[in-house]
Amino acid sequence: MAPNPDLIINIDPGEAGSETIRTVVLPWSGQSIPVRIPPGMTDGAILQLPGLGPATAPGGPPRDAYVQVRIVPGAAGPVPPAAPSGPGAPTSASPFGATPPTAPLGAVPPTSTPPTTSFGAVPPASAPPTAQYGAVPPTSGPPTAPFGPYPPAAPPPARGSGKGKILAIVGGAVAVVLLVVLAVPVVFWVSRDSGGAPSNQAGTAPAGADPSPSATPISPQEYQTLLTAVDKSVDDAFAKLREAKNPKAVGTAVDGIEAAVEEQIAALSKITPPPNVATAHADLLSGLEALVDSLAETGSAAGAGEVCVGSSALARLSRESSAEEVRAAQQALATADPAQPYQVGSLVPEKTSDSNRRLSNGKFLKRTKSGLGQLKIENGGSSDSVINLVRSGSKSPMVSVYVRAKGKFTVTGVRDGTYRIYMTGGKDWDGKAKAFSRDCSFQRFEDTFKFTTTSTQYTIWTITLTPTVGGNARTSDVDPSSFPGS
Repeated sequence: MAPNPDLIINIDPGEAGSETIRTVVLPWSGQSIPVRIPPGMTDGAILQLPGLGPATAPGGPPRDAYVQVRIVPGAAGPVPPAAPSGPGAPTSASPFGATPPTAPLGAVPPTSTPPTTSFGAVPPASAPPTAQYGAVPPTSGPPTAPFGPYPPAAPPPARGSGKGKILAIVGGAVAVVLLVVLAVPVVFWVSRDSGGAPSNQAGTAPAGADPSPSATPISPQEYQTLLTAVDKSVDDAFAKLREAKNPKAVGTAVDGIEAAVEEQIAALSKITPPPNVATAHADLLSGLEALVDSLAETGSAAGAGEVCVGSSALARLSRESSAEEVRAAQQALATADPAQPYQVGSLVPEKTSDSNRRLSNGKFLKRTKSGLGQLKIENGGSSDSVINLVRSGSKSPMVSVYVRAKGKFTVTGVRDGTYRIYMTGGKDWDGKAKAFSRDCSFQRFEDTFKFTTTSTQYTIWTITLTPTVGGNARTSDVDPSSFPGS
């Protein structure tokens, strides 16, 4: 049963859909405090304000206060101040154009102004009707006052015993002062049904809010069907990551996985699973949500050149704590019901350590030998490199050679022509992707290199892959997706 409200506040229907803040006065102390009314409130909703009510006994601790929110057309705007609570209290003009009562607390005010009553006393016949919450109110009408007739909304709830309650009557309507310093009140009792009886519910979600999960568990067969759909959606996205051959492709694939996982989280959140897998279901959702964060971090790592191809991105993801959470949830789903071992597929890759694959120094990845020119390469850096010799106007290298860190190598048999030289360096050579999988860089020399052969001489170029004092060649970064041979 709903508690009897201590206070009432009226808001306009237009204010009910959004957060409303009113500055009100606490009747039992006279303190003025701003109050936050949450969005989505329904007419008759009861808010519980812990520890903000009147004292339970003289000098004792305060009890909880209960406040009813009424939705009344024309109630928009700030809450007017409460009526004076003692003899000699100063008067002020009402924001609605009428003079508030100035009679001492407990005295009957003139009928032309809203009546007030002593603490706990029965209001005069001209006061708004009161009754037990949900009961039929007395037939006596609202008080007459210069503010206009009482709004046609449902009557205010019961005063109960009257202990600790003061109703401040403003403009012929019950305007309630709500005493909490911008605290979020607890929605205790929300609305009435069409017949006027209280409806004990958690409140109506504001327009646009996500729907709540179905309260009825789906069948084991339906749940397995959903898990299969989740696995297919996520696995298809992971397949694109496995094929990624440069950091840009890794970033795009990771974004696709992230979108697929978020979509499946939404689907899993809308249902209630069979009871015996409720815990495993919650763990799976938690693991997938953490996986979204891990995917975002992997995408950032690809942008920084830390992971460069699909194999290294998968290895990184496989070692994340989120992947462990998903694996544990998969195992729990498979064993929670002996009669129905739920299968979720892989979802995340098996845990994999970083590899450090290298080719031998001077290993040719591609070679066209039909000339006499030579290219001497000195790699003084700490990373292995691949050097591509690309003829002007072409996108495919004539020569591609692997030179290890601190290594040297001379390419012979270079055909006459003008070439550009591209370089990529990094760790762990992925032969399938034909690229370094981690800590990669992509550059080219700004100058072109011309090889010419005559009857008496041929061209020899020497390049150093690390900055050198007195060097005369500049380099620039290259988009990984347009790197020759990628």
